[in-house]
Amino acid sequence: MDVVIGVVGGLVLLFLALWVGHRSLGAGGPSSAGGNALAGGFEVFDPARARAREDLDSKETEGEALPAPNDEDVPVRVDLKSGKVHVRRQPPAPPGSSDDAP
Repeated sequence: MDVVIGVVGGLVLLFLALWVGHRSLGAGGPSSAGGNALAGGFEVFDPARARAREDLDSKETEGEALPAPNDEDVPVRVDLKSGKVHVRRQPPAPPGSSDDAP
């Protein structure tokens, strides 16, 4: 008799879990926490897959590297041997440019 009650109780719990999962997927809202719990299991049982997934996710937020500045790009140059600092002046803006407007 205990086995029958256990099987029926297990089937009821399984049915409820499937019903709640189906409703959460059909709602179109944010993903449920159950999916995150299952994804956490991959880190334990398959760490290589978890690292690969993290690498792919990090590619989405990765920015482009900036090129190294040339000597012409740097307005200040420090000469350590002579102890002097050379500051390159900006060329004057032509009259009537947008920089002159208040």
